[in-house]
Amino acid sequence: MLAHLPAAMPQVARQTRAWLAPRKAAVALVSAALLAAAALALAQSRTSAEVPLYSVALHPAQAVEVERALTLWNEPYSADGAHTQVFVAHSRRRDVLLRLTLAGLPHGYVPTTSDVLQESQSAFLPQTAIDDRRRAGIQGDLTASLRRIKNVADASVVIAPAADTGLALDVQRPLPSASVQIVMQYGTALSGAQLAGVRRFVAAGYPGLTPERVTVMDGSGTLQTGAVSGERAPSRESRLQTSVQTALDAVFGAGAAVVRVNLRTTGTSSDIRSTRTVPHGLLDSQTGRERGTEHGRTFFKEQSAHHFAYDTIVEKRYAPADAIARMSIAVFLDSGKVSADQRGAVADLVRAAAGADLKSGDEIVVRALTFAAASAGNAGPKAASAIDRRWVFRLFVVALLTIAAIAVGPRVAEMYANAPRARAAQAMCGTLQKELPQTAAYVLQTLPQDLREGVLRCYDPEQRARVEAYLPRSTHV
Repeated sequence: MLAHLPAAMPQVARQTRAWLAPRKAAVALVSAALLAAAALALAQSRTSAEVPLYSVALHPAQAVEVERALTLWNEPYSADGAHTQVFVAHSRRRDVLLRLTLAGLPHGYVPTTSDVLQESQSAFLPQTAIDDRRRAGIQGDLTASLRRIKNVADASVVIAPAADTGLALDVQRPLPSASVQIVMQYGTALSGAQLAGVRRFVAAGYPGLTPERVTVMDGSGTLQTGAVSGERAPSRESRLQTSVQTALDAVFGAGAAVVRVNLRTTGTSSDIRSTRTVPHGLLDSQTGRERGTEHGRTFFKEQSAHHFAYDTIVEKRYAPADAIARMSIAVFLDSGKVSADQRGAVADLVRAAAGADLKSGDEIVVRALTFAAASAGNAGPKAASAIDRRWVFRLFVVALLTIAAIAVGPRVAEMYANAPRARAAQAMCGTLQKELPQTAAYVLQTLPQDLREGVLRCYDPEQRARVEAYLPRSTHV
């Protein structure tokens, strides 16, 4: 093989070696730079290469949901011609999947009426199968519409058709019914008006279905009846009570007044519409007379038109189930701190601050009483012993603080050592608290044990119990 090389090759090799001999450092530096550039280009080509976002094909409706979300997030992507797969950069695939999971996308595919009509159908298909396909399409249409409601994470609708007994004279034929499950985003709930709207909307979408036969439940399986829940009314009572209490404390000082508020709700929603017509008399009138002869006959014609003015007034009144029917406020004043001339103005001030309407049945009661704390000052013979007890109490507090400092000192040092991890847990907790419990549990499973414990400590007991319900038992703190 060497014999076939040109005769000038040895000379070229010697000249090249002689040229490189004094330039070894520069040649090595250039070679290293070229190798680094080649490695960087290879890594860039691998990370920037587009890969499928999901391992299975999507339905076109699901792909549209994902594409819409990626467009809003300004994430680069591409899709195939059939809209069954979305492609993203290899380096961004994990982050995009996590973000889509936290957003609850894509929703599970439910066939709609358009999908059912596009499917091929046999001419010999029985009527029962045709009805089932039509009902499945209606369920899909209703589900897709409910998912578009504000703050709704997911929804599903199941319609049970009327049972056919086969008897033509069956007048007591069971009516159709519907079951609706609506999963709301964390921290939100359906109002009474929204719940009534969902029932009417679902009932209007299927023949023979009435709103009374539509059952709605939330993501936790709680039946939604439209009545005020046991948690919402007390929260309003506490807010109103705190508002009045803080106002009285600012005027008379802390401990001079005690406020208690009781709210009663209607319990049922009402929707009233009335139309009233108010006449305003004659607006104008026109009268026409015509006289003539035709074919030897004489005729006389008279026409009159009267226009009246009137107003049509349409009134719509809606009262939700949690509307306040009656408000009762009791104010206890300390007779030793509130003077007699000040007590008369308290009732008017409380009524104005709470927005109470005495004509509609609201009640405000103000009484001046002797508080139990005021009678403690009459214990004169025990004054000397009280001073001794104060010194004993102070010494006890000093000793307790010393013991606590000795016991807690190592833990404080450990806490400062773990400060970076604690900050990371706090930051992640702030992000996960805005997501659904099942989504937060999915993310927590991928974290180290100590970081997962730190994130769970940030939750309040109720939220933590919801998240831990979706965690495997081996990961519980």
